[in-house]
Amino acid sequence: MFRHRIRTGRVSVVHPPHKVSAEVSRAYLQRWLEEKGKSGRLVEKLNSILDKTQIHSRYILLPPDEVMETRDFHTTNSQYVKASIELGTRAVQESLALNHIDPSEVDMFISVSCTGFTIPGVDAYIMNNLGINASRMILTEHGCAGGAVGLIRAWEYCRVYPNRTVVLLAHEFCSQTFLLNDLSMTNIISSTLFGDGVASTVVSTKLNGSTPLPAMQRATTRFFPGTLDYMGFELCNEGLRIILSPDIPPFIRSQIQPTIESFLNECGVDKSSLQHFVLHPGSVRIVEIMGRQLGLSKENLAPTLNVLFNRGNMSSVTVLAVLQEIQESCAPSGQDLGLMVAFGPGFVAEMALLQWQNGEPD
Repeated sequence: MFRHRIRTGRVSVVHPPHKVSAEVSRAYLQRWLEEKGKSGRLVEKLNSILDKTQIHSRYILLPPDEVMETRDFHTTNSQYVKASIELGTRAVQESLALNHIDPSEVDMFISVSCTGFTIPGVDAYIMNNLGINASRMILTEHGCAGGAVGLIRAWEYCRVYPNRTVVLLAHEFCSQTFLLNDLSMTNIISSTLFGDGVASTVVSTKLNGSTPLPAMQRATTRFFPGTLDYMGFELCNEGLRIILSPDIPPFIRSQIQPTIESFLNECGVDKSSLQHFVLHPGSVRIVEIMGRQLGLSKENLAPTLNVLFNRGNMSSVTVLAVLQEIQESCAPSGQDLGLMVAFGPGFVAEMALLQWQNGEPD
């Protein structure tokens, strides 16, 4: 039934140096609102939002004092580019080493990001740093679904070229999209939810070692017409202004179960046969909705919530961090099945069926 041997290797996740607790976030954001002359009611709303996110800590690129300084888009984007190259080089180097792949063996470099841009792309700088000479694919504007999109594109490439190897990089610095003069509820919510991170992995038929690794078996994208305004960024003079619609949670509540059941039916798999769930944690509310609609246990949701509570929502990076969490904390066995789900702007659902498979001994 399951024939594909294109496996996703071990994941490297790296973060910028500044780790902020919920208490530090609360103090800085409360001071920000008070300095803007906002009423106690809005401060109370902020505190309520922080309590509901249940996020204990996040990593951000700059110290909190610098985040709270006025910066133009040129400055924030330049900081994004510099950090993406530095931390991206480290993440790719680590993932190649973890999976015993030499830079000369990489045939395709896929990079994913939505929180900044540069031409040439970040991938070109990293390839230059590490001596990689490969084809390139740069995926932007997929938002939180980007990590899943990158894995699916890598799998598709390896199906066409079975003897080739792909390195995947996702790099997001969501804190750089915080707008000091934007007092909208969306900006306030995003300032309590998102974190920064970089992740890399390798996709190939050549990965060896006895540890079971996930091999994608089937994947699909479900596009939902009429939902363009649910999620995204608006480029304004100050930077990237995030768009998050309050319609997202009820929409997912109504759509997630039939959408996933339809995909699993296409795969010929019953939900009860799945052992692992690689879910993008948009927020704790979204995760709870998905858990209830799909009848998942606390154990099923633990890897997703552990990432969310300790690192925040890192946009495209997050689903790779959840995959790393499952590999390291759940010890998947050979032949285990898993489901990967991520939502992104469009509005779309990216889904993939995974089977953990043993490789050949090193």
